[in-house]
Amino acid sequence: MLVYQQINLFLQVELLTAVDYLLMMTTRYINQIFTAVPESVWSNQDAMPYFNEAIEALSLPDAELESLLESVQYFMMGKRTRHTIPDWLTLNHFAERASEFEKNTDLLLDKLASQILLATADSQVSFDALITTTSTGNLMPGISYRLAKRLENRVKPETMMLDLGNVGCTGGIKALNCASHLDEGFHNILVVSVELPSTLVNLKTSRVDVWQGNSTFGDGSSALWVSDRADVTEQALKIEKIHTIQQAKKGFDLIKWGYGDYYSFNVEDESTFEQSVRTYLTKALQETAESWKDNPHWAIHPAGILLLMRLSRKLGIPRTSMRPTTSHYEQYSNMSSSGILHIIQSQQDKLVKDEVINLITMGAGFNVIYGCLRKVSQ
Repeated sequence: MLVYQQINLFLQVELLTAVDYLLMMTTRYINQIFTAVPESVWSNQDAMPYFNEAIEALSLPDAELESLLESVQYFMMGKRTRHTIPDWLTLNHFAERASEFEKNTDLLLDKLASQILLATADSQVSFDALITTTSTGNLMPGISYRLAKRLENRVKPETMMLDLGNVGCTGGIKALNCASHLDEGFHNILVVSVELPSTLVNLKTSRVDVWQGNSTFGDGSSALWVSDRADVTEQALKIEKIHTIQQAKKGFDLIKWGYGDYYSFNVEDESTFEQSVRTYLTKALQETAESWKDNPHWAIHPAGILLLMRLSRKLGIPRTSMRPTTSHYEQYSNMSSSGILHIIQSQQDKLVKDEVINLITMGAGFNVIYGCLRKVSQ
């Protein structure tokens, strides 16, 4: 009897602890989304002659040369553009790549800061935390401190500064998830993503996966003003769910860094890469099907147009629901962790009250993140 009473008491305490935790969690809202991109714009048709010339200069055997050219043509299918740093096709060595990453990060932060200052001018909001992410470069001081310099009195001496790195394309949503779990003392938070994949471009390799990266990525940045109040703007989105599924045991090597003069995008097996990604994504979404199945609004990480189309067919997502994601990819290519935040922004003011956006992103590790944002104001 005593043992039974002790077990029963333990279960009651554990239940109370779980309930208390849920009650303590502060509801968070995305009030406003800010975006900035480099000014240089390249279409697939603009870039292809430079890619062909670089591949032909590799002195490969005819069969290997033809195979690589065909692969790049496949990656570059369709009318698609990307924003890049000005001299992206001339970068060669670590020092100049790192320098260009720093210079252009600062330029993008200038643009984001001016938007944030304008949006908060009347309210004189001060931010309790800056959570930033990038996977395409490394800076010291980090992005959070660089942005803080530009935000005047919006950042306090006691503001929490957190820079996330090496988390891949899921970085923006991981940072948002982190913000949503901060305690009630954090009233206003900035989530910031800066990605400059054009600094990684390597035209002197015969690796197909590196050329997949060369062909797929574009540059961009974004910032989310996250608050514990829904009445700050007319476009507030409640963060209802962010659910992570990590597959480190099975998918650890699916996406990884390669090394040469700088970092490069590598995959475990480019011939089955899309199939593997699609399998992980489908499994993750099937586990939460009841919460997304009938919703028409989606923001999906734009890893590639064919992958998106095959995923929509597999899951039964209508093409109209995929349009915000495919439109973003056609205009900006794959911006890594910043892209999905741009896609959310494109739909934010089009939703009516109580409509939701499903979001899904995937990245190195391998991990899949599913989320749900609800429009709470009009």
